[in-house]
Amino acid sequence: MNIGLLARKTLHSQPGGDTVQVKQSAAALKRLGHTCSIITSGMALPRDLDVLHFFNLGRPSDVLYYFKKFPGKKIISTVYVDYSMADKIRYPRLFRLLGSHRIEFLKTITRALNGSDKWPCFDYLRLGQKRSMQRVLNQSNVVITSSRSELTRILQWSTNLDNSVIDKHQLIPLGLDDSFIFNDQDAEPNQGILLVGRIEYLKNQLQVIQWATKHNLPLTVVGDANANQPNYYKQCTEFAGDHVNFIPHQSRKNVLKLMQAHRLLIVPSFFETYSIVAWEAAALGLNVIANDVPDMHETLADISQLCDFTNEESTLKTISNNLLYGPSQQQKSQAWFENYTWDAIGLQLEKAYQ
Repeated sequence: MNIGLLARKTLHSQPGGDTVQVKQSAAALKRLGHTCSIITSGMALPRDLDVLHFFNLGRPSDVLYYFKKFPGKKIISTVYVDYSMADKIRYPRLFRLLGSHRIEFLKTITRALNGSDKWPCFDYLRLGQKRSMQRVLNQSNVVITSSRSELTRILQWSTNLDNSVIDKHQLIPLGLDDSFIFNDQDAEPNQGILLVGRIEYLKNQLQVIQWATKHNLPLTVVGDANANQPNYYKQCTEFAGDHVNFIPHQSRKNVLKLMQAHRLLIVPSFFETYSIVAWEAAALGLNVIANDVPDMHETLADISQLCDFTNEESTLKTISNNLLYGPSQQQKSQAWFENYTWDAIGLQLEKAYQ
């Protein structure tokens, strides 16, 4: 098959979890013998595509034009992030006035105005955020989510599409790079806490930075600032004490080395559809602590300790215990993680395309 993987314009300039997902999916599909191209929004489609696979339902402006013109099979991996918890903190009055869908529409226009993203197509401007997402779901032949809770959230605001979405739905998790699974680690980790991800309100790094500073906990923060949220990065660095170290976005190889040197990975996000970095850390044998919020309650329950991050005392106690003692009893064998390689996920994608 000739497959096109379509993603946001900033997929490479502002890398995130979806960047890993798209690149690794493409590599796995190529190993299966398919022709596979990564297309970012604004690029022309390659000729003779059999399948067009789009990532990120929350950015319908990136795909409406393509799905309207493309005659072949259309797939969507929803990667549907709920920004409402972060937006309630960032824009409390605006959130109460507009709600989540209208705020996302406003963000899309703002990114176009400040030049950090392309202008949305006319159909998006006419339909707005919610109706644009509904149209994308309608036009998709297959709807892929990484968790059941992600599907449930989508159905909550697409009631008129319930049956069609359910009929088209497939559950396919994300994969793990082989280097995180088939890895022999001899050295004992001697550093403390690790945070990995783009530095932005949704990821909630500031809360852990404040705790680490207050209690002199060793913390390494890995990631670049969100280009549209420079003030959040400034807040994080200003609150950071002497025990907090900032490192820019790193390659997978360097992330692996950093994980090998640390005892604990924390995922404090207000929301994650599927935390690849948490699975990578767990596969390497790190302890993992995650904020107990959707969809992480479902996708990380097997490989992490879930905590209520609104309860500082309880969460800090769990963090301290994980720094003092060895791997938690929830650690899985390497054989269990082998079911989640990108090659295994590629086979599931191949089946979805047929």
